[in-house]
Amino acid sequence: MSAPHDRPHPLVDPYLRIILSALGPRRATAFLTAALKAHQEERAREGTIQLGFCAYLSDRLGETWGRTLAEISAWEAMQAVRRLVRADPEADLGRQLSHGLALALAVASGPTPTAAY
Repeated sequence: MSAPHDRPHPLVDPYLRIILSALGPRRATAFLTAALKAHQEERAREGTIQLGFCAYLSDRLGETWGRTLAEISAWEAMQAVRRLVRADPEADLGRQLSHGLALALAVASGPTPTAAY
């Protein structure tokens, strides 16, 4: 049996699915990859003057991000993920983003063939 932190947080998972649903698997993969890199940059700069996660994510997404309802929905879902993770000392944003990324990659790769018995 895996430890609780090895699974998506039960309150975070629905927001990760909102991101996937809003953007589709390919764009969600790109968005979650950018979010994971923004989180890593924020952690690397911890203890120094920094812009923070949102600025790093926005920079990675580019100036044209946030013009569609799907992108706005994904952005807001990401903000909810961050608030939930900050409120739970056992949760880790990087791990949660990795779970979301794995989900998006699994959906993007399509259904796995089932063995014929």
